[in-house]
This record gives sequence, C-alpha cells and structure tokens, in this order.
Amino acid sequence: MYTHQSSRYCKITWFARLGFLFICSIFNLFSSVSSAHAASLQDLVLLPKNHVCTIKINNIQSAQAPPDLRLSNIQTVKNWQTVKLPDFWENRWKNYSGVVWYRILWSKDCPTPQIEPFALNIDSINMAGEVYLNKQLIWRDKNLIEPLSRSWNMPRYWVLPDSRLRHGENEILIKVIGVATQSPGLGKVYIGTPHAIIEQNSKYVFQYRTLYFINLVISLTLGTITFIIWLVRRKDSTFGWFTLTSLLWGVFVGNVLKVETYPFTDTMQQAKINMIFLVGYVICFTIYTWRFSVRKYKKVENLLWMTGFIGGVALLIAPSVYIRPILFTLFLFATIIFLGCCFFYQWIAYKTPKADIRFLALILLGFIGINVHDVYLLLTQNTDHTFITPFAAPLTALAVSMILAWRIAQNVNHIEEFNQTLTQTVEQVTADLKSSLDNKHQLEIENMRLQERLNLSHELHDGLGGSLVRSMILVDKQDKIDKQHVLSILKLLRNDLRQVIDSGSTIGAKVPESPIIWASSIRRRFVQLFEELEIESEWKLAEQWLKQPTTLECLTLARVVEEALTNIIKHSHATLVKVSLFQDYQLLTLEIEDNGVGFDPSAVQQSLHVGLQSMQVRVNRIGGTFEIHSKMGQTLIRVKL
Repeated sequence: MYTHQSSRYCKITWFARLGFLFICSIFNLFSSVSSAHAASLQDLVLLPKNHVCTIKINNIQSAQAPPDLRLSNIQTVKNWQTVKLPDFWENRWKNYSGVVWYRILWSKDCPTPQIEPFALNIDSINMAGEVYLNKQLIWRDKNLIEPLSRSWNMPRYWVLPDSRLRHGENEILIKVIGVATQSPGLGKVYIGTPHAIIEQNSKYVFQYRTLYFINLVISLTLGTITFIIWLVRRKDSTFGWFTLTSLLWGVFVGNVLKVETYPFTDTMQQAKINMIFLVGYVICFTIYTWRFSVRKYKKVENLLWMTGFIGGVALLIAPSVYIRPILFTLFLFATIIFLGCCFFYQWIAYKTPKADIRFLALILLGFIGINVHDVYLLLTQNTDHTFITPFAAPLTALAVSMILAWRIAQNVNHIEEFNQTLTQTVEQVTADLKSSLDNKHQLEIENMRLQERLNLSHELHDGLGGSLVRSMILVDKQDKIDKQHVLSILKLLRNDLRQVIDSGSTIGAKVPESPIIWASSIRRRFVQLFEELEIESEWKLAEQWLKQPTTLECLTLARVVEEALTNIIKHSHATLVKVSLFQDYQLLTLEIEDNGVGFDPSAVQQSLHVGLQSMQVRVNRIGGTFEIHSKMGQTLIRVKL
C-alpha cells in the first residue's frame, strides 16, 4: 500500500486495546460518515479572534511538472487544477511518480503596522519537497532523489520573514516529489500567527510522532522484559511469542518514524519490507494470543506462515505494475487475520473461564470497534477525524503488561505454594529418615555386639581351645604330673588367654618383621607337643616379606595355623606335618599338609564343624580364598591372600 498509509497501518494493527474504547470508536465511526473529507480554505487560516490583520486563502492549485523544471520557469507550467487539502494526486493521475507543484495564493490585510509575524505549517509532504515563499526558498528536504527523504510523517512549521511578505497577494510554492502506490501528495497547510501555528504543529507532532515513539519505547521495553523471562522459562512459549511480536512491531514503528530511507536503497523497497514486518507482526500476535490461552492450531498456524511467506516473496519479486494490488492484498490479509483473531478469541474466552484470558478477550473486543473505525478512515482518506489507535496504544500496552505480570504473579504464587509443600514434605521425609537411621544405628549396634561375640567365640575356640586340647593331651600322656608341670600348663593357658584378649583389637598392633618371627610363637608351642606325640613337623617360611601384609592378615593366618594344627593333633593320626608360607608380589599363600587318615570336607562342613567354619569365615572376611583337599594319607589346607 502507500507509505503515507504505512503510518496508518501501524495504527490499526497494535496488538490490543482497552475494551471501553469500543463504544467510543463506534460513535466516531458513524459520526465520521457524514463529514467532509477535505478542509475548506478558511479552515487553513489560524488567527486569534479580533486580530488586527486578516488572512484569506484565495486558491490552491496543483500541476505536474518535469523533474528538471527550474523555479524561474514555473510560469511555463500549464494545466493547473484547483484542489483541496489534503490532496492525494493518485485520485487524478493514476500510477504517476514524479514532481507535482502546489501553488497557494493568499493575501493579508493589516490596517495598522503588523506587530507579530506570520507562520506557515505543513503537516505532511509525501514524499519529499521544497517550500518557497514568493519564489524565495525557505526549506528543502535533504534528499530529492532516490532514496527520497520521508517528510510524510514529519509536520514542520516556519516563521515567515516579514521582509519577504507582500502587501496584498502572496504566493507559496511547494514542490513535491512522490512515488506511485505510496499515497503521494500534500497534507494540510496552515497560515496564521506563530503561537497558533506552533500549537497546531505540536498537536500533529504529538499525534503522528510522539505517540508512536511512546508505543515504540513501551513495546521494546516489554519485549526485553519478556525475552529475559522467556530465557528463564523456555517451556512457556507465550513470552517468546510476545517478545517476537514486540520486536516486529518495534521495527515496523521504527521504520514509520524514520525521516530517511537508509539502509534501504529506495522508497519502494522500504515500503515492501515494512509491509512484510506488518504481516509477520499480525501472525505472531495471533499465535501469541493462542499460546496465552494454552492452545495450539498447528495446521492454521502453518497456513498463516505459508500465506505470509508467499505474499512476501511475491511482493519482493513482482514487477512495479503489480506492487499496488499486492500491497493492498497483504494489508487486507493482515486486517482480516487481526479481526478474525479478535473475534475468535471471544470464543476461546467463553470456553476457558479464566480471569486473565477473559480480560485479554475484553481488550480485543474493544479493539474490534477501533479497528473498524480506523480502517474506514484509512480507506476513505478521511483526515477530519482522529485515529483512535495511537491514543489507545499506551493504555493497551499497559493493560497487556498487567495481564502478563498477573500471570507471572500467579506462577510465583504456585512456586511458593510448591516450595511450602516441598518444605513440609522434606521435613516429614527428614523425620522419617532420622527415625530410620536411628533404627539402623540400633541394628548396627546389635549386629556389632553379635559380631564381637562371634569373633570372641572364634578366638576362644582357635586360641584358648587349642591350648586346652594340647594340655589335655599332655596330661593324658603322663601318669603322674608334679606341681611344677601343672603350673607351667596353667601359665601357658594364661598366656593364650591374654593373647586372645590382646588380639580382640588390631589397633596399635604391629606386623611381625618377617614370616619367621610371625610363626615363632606358634612353632614353639606346637613343636614341643609334636615331639611328645612323635609327630614330625617341617616348617618352610620365607625369610622376608616381599609385600608386607596387614595386622589383620597376620592374625588371621596365625589363627588358621593354630586351628589346623589342633585338628591334626585331635583327629588325623598323622606322623608328618608340613607348614609352608611363601609369597610373590601379588599373592601370599599359606599351606598346612599332613599324612593322616583324611576326611570328607563336604561332610564335615554340613556337620557344622566350628573350627573349620571359623577358619573359612576369618579368611573370607579379609578377602582371601580358603581351600581344603583331603583323602586317605593326605590333607591339604591352602589360604591365598
């Protein structure tokens, strides 16, 4: 569509408006139908009542002219036509791009010397131009060739030098360079006192620039905030779509406010890109409202994106003759999608009874009337009535931000409730865990007591039990035992009992310096007994530790030797016993072998033989392997650590 209309496109596509404006917009719509579209000549004169001077605009004319026409040859221009402002020359000259001169003839009458000067205000020049007073240049746009300056959205005023004014009729010439399809022409021109002109110019600046700048700042601010929230909450795509919507709207409004075409190479390229931004904004806003109500319509969304993409590509590559219908079609597409979204969201709010969704539906309902009103003014080029959208935009942005803030507050409340519930649950679980740990601690204490009792029983059986067996055998072999012999037996039992007590804890115990020292006490006790029983013994021990064992490993091996030798004395009827301890860097091996009658290891294990089980438990406890091989004439016990 037109660049002048691009400003109005951004007015009618702002994403939400307050509901109460609906009634106001409908009233303005019907009141504007009967109004005139162009101002009368005297409406363009701004003088206070009872002013000493009078100003009369006699005639406003326009005519086409060659681009290189000089001001000195302006009298050669023919076919001047009387027009009313604002004037859009496409109503007379279809698809014309080029230069059009406007000539405003006006006269002033001051019966007394003029006290204050006069001023001139032009609300828009579409697209760029020059202004002359009585053939003297008073202003010129920066770029009068492509890329043209963009004066259509920049109201300007000038104080007219009294030295250049004539008594009687004066002439204002305005050269306008316009582009077809961009609503080329001239806006309203006012002549009057500086105070009245400045007031009129301020009103136009506020309406056509300040409001849009406020919209731009609010949109980018809200977009930045929601973008940060989206980075933290990626799962909630509502904030992501709102960020994208705000970004596209900000880019669109920024292009509307620009007074230069840069970085685009020409006016039409900027108009095309801005229309694409507008369509993208409407699609993103529609999807945002659906995500806000936790809904997805994938097929419809894909159709919207596909249609917008095809329209954008067609707009970029189409020949100039088709630009106008494509722009109008895309504008109509964006308007229909936006209005359809507003109507459809009422049904969503009806089906979803949530306060934030219904509040947004109320805002969209109000904007239906605003949209219809502003589209009517846009299509009919009615400039006598004000667009409502720029005034509603800041209030609407505030309302939408309040909705999002309310939703965030709800989420925070849910999080706080969850944290409170989680805290209570953690406290309950902590109490249960403490109770379980207390019970486990008690069970561990009981288990330790049982284990200590079992260890004590093994120590008594393997240590003191063996000494008792040896003492019983010595007593049984002798017919008479003197007092000194009995005392030596009792001292031996006492020493073994002390050893059992001392070996109950390995803390502070030392590892024997060599295997020979480790076996010395056991060897001394059993060799004496073997000699009395006429049992030959062989001890093969390594001279040094290749890898020093632990205290517990030394004690375990000692108990295994004691129990094995005691069993040989009690049950084997052996005549030869061999004890070997040898070691490499990875394995420590103990072997006890005798030539006795032998036994069945499996049968002995099933009979719950305490000594055999004691040896096996001890070895397993320190991670070793315990082996028994027995047959008639040979029994071998092997321990590997």
